[in-house]
Amino acid sequence: MVNTIVVSLFGLKKSDRILFDLLKEKVAEKLREEYPEVSNSMQDWKGDEIALFREDLQNKVHGTVSEKWYYTHIKNEQEKLPRVDTLNLFAQYIGLNSWNAFLYEHVGEEQQDEVVETEIYDPSWKKQGLSKRSYLLFFLVGFSIVSIVLYFSFRTVEEPRYSICFIDKHTHLPVIDSFLEIQVNIGDETPKFIPVTSSCVSGTGNLVDFIVKGRFYKPLHVKRKISGNSYEEAIYLEPDDYSMILHLFANSQVEDWKERRNQLSEMLHDNLKAYEISKDGFTIDVLSKDEFINKMTLPTKVLKKVAIVYTEYEGDQMSIIRFTQE
Repeated sequence: MVNTIVVSLFGLKKSDRILFDLLKEKVAEKLREEYPEVSNSMQDWKGDEIALFREDLQNKVHGTVSEKWYYTHIKNEQEKLPRVDTLNLFAQYIGLNSWNAFLYEHVGEEQQDEVVETEIYDPSWKKQGLSKRSYLLFFLVGFSIVSIVLYFSFRTVEEPRYSICFIDKHTHLPVIDSFLEIQVNIGDETPKFIPVTSSCVSGTGNLVDFIVKGRFYKPLHVKRKISGNSYEEAIYLEPDDYSMILHLFANSQVEDWKERRNQLSEMLHDNLKAYEISKDGFTIDVLSKDEFINKMTLPTKVLKKVAIVYTEYEGDQMSIIRFTQE
């Protein structure tokens, strides 16, 4: 006896790595529409081009990635893809709604499930007297039972959700800093650095352990044990006033240079080490306190291209500064 049954065949999915490389190509093409001088490949971009992309990403989709993230995931190939929220940013940058929308557009209909009819000859069915209708009934009942068991299994292990928002301690307003990122600590694993695209972070789990960092805010270690189904909290970040002042010094016109030198002298520790990092990140010059003050008080156009990326304190004075100059 020949019986006809329904079989679901699934097409093979394209490699995630290939799709991510394709997304990077689309991102590079998008940036080159306005800046044709940019290199064709994101992996070839250097300091100026990376900074230009981060700024354009912030302007177009109101989110960005840190320079450290760029060197980790673009310059160096990782075993795993970046987090989906970052993939969503890239997809939105090229005009799509999300990473899933990008996958749907480029994977195509060949990945959709196809239902085909296959003829199978099984003499045992004839002996058992099973009809096509009986077989389909058993199949549907079994499938329903498995689906219900899986649904309730996953439902019972669902972890609590949390949402933590960052507030400026002085202004009591949401923190707005395109360089804000969190360093997630997961047991003995290497910390993960995640850019914060808004003033809040959310996730799931019973334990929250991360360090939030910003260009104009002092680092803060946040550690919480989560209980219940959901958890929300607003955390105050203390502004790094001296970092803001240095940023203003490097991006504003001042007539009284002597006064500026005196202000810098009060802010900086006598044993200050100021590290000037090159565009490619491979060359570092170390400046003393006097050398750094001289650099910050030269009335030239070069000064306006200085960007402070990291500060460290000893008491109330800056003891370590890292900065770049375009």
